[in-house]
Amino acid sequence: MKASVISIQPLEGTNQFQVLMLIGNNHKQFTFTVEQPQQESFAVIGGDIDFCKFFSFNQHISAKVGDLVGQVDRGQIIKLPVAVGDFYTPEVAIEQQKRFRSRDDMFNKQPVAE
Repeated sequence: MKASVISIQPLEGTNQFQVLMLIGNNHKQFTFTVEQPQQESFAVIGGDIDFCKFFSFNQHISAKVGDLVGQVDRGQIIKLPVAVGDFYTPEVAIEQQKRFRSRDDMFNKQPVAE
């Protein structure tokens, strides 16, 4: 299923954002929090527990959504909707991971030129 971000809205007076997504034909809404550690140049962006559970097997989507929230937090203008990847069931996601692992194993077994 295709996943996309439809809207990212700041919650007034907070460091939180409401994110509306479309996964296949289903709408999902999540809350993100942006934390700026004191005297640091980076921000920590995290989705609510429902987001974390829902995308636990789809980290590629989690990363893209977090990046988009960070861009909005920094005042960048994003043209929505934005496609953020294919949503996989846990079974399909595990199969995808196996393919990456076997490819990594193949590269790791290659002799290293000296």
